[in-house]
Amino acid sequence: LELSCPRVTDMSSEAKKAAEAAKAAQAEREQARKEYNEKQELENLQRVFKRLDKNNDKKIDAEELWSNLKFLGYKIKRTEVDDMIWEIDEDRDGSISWEECKAAYYRVKDDREGWEPRRFFNVVEFMMHDKDNSGTIDTDECMEILFRRFGKEALEHKTKQFMASDEDGVPDITFTEFLAVDRKEDIARMKKHPGFRFSQGLVETTKAENLKILKTLNA
Repeated sequence: LELSCPRVTDMSSEAKKAAEAAKAAQAEREQARKEYNEKQELENLQRVFKRLDKNNDKKIDAEELWSNLKFLGYKIKRTEVDDMIWEIDEDRDGSISWEECKAAYYRVKDDREGWEPRRFFNVVEFMMHDKDNSGTIDTDECMEILFRRFGKEALEHKTKQFMASDEDGVPDITFTEFLAVDRKEDIARMKKHPGFRFSQGLVETTKAENLKILKTLNA
């Protein structure tokens, strides 16, 4: 028995080293996969920026953004497009530079509280998944967006929501259909937000006070 103990110890030590090596190799693969995905995402974002920048002046102005929204079949007023530009135009030059586009995209992507304006982000995200520049996304592309946003658990439910918003009976999803579900998520997220509940309380309080004043005046 005494002779077998060192051998058992050695085998246990070797197994431990093998497990640690396997764990380190897995972590390396996961990091490499993450870096590859991030690189692909950035390249995809650059592709969309160049597509929006029709004048090739390294900036996206309101006219270029409006033109692309028309191509996507989305009805929107020019003043609303100006607002979309204004929301992320940090240097106030009336257009969106590559750095502003990139910063705005990652701010919204990392936003867990729902504070960041996401109108421009929605356009960019949709176009990033519209890889064939058709102006629509297919079911697989839609599911990729949903998976990134909500995770595996909510994927089936969110996919059904998207399919229920199909306005034309065609499997492909338009930008308008995409936004219909996104707006529902915005409303649900906003209602859960403490700031919304607080402001909602202020509105109800103001209404009550106004009613008291009207009753006093009419008495």
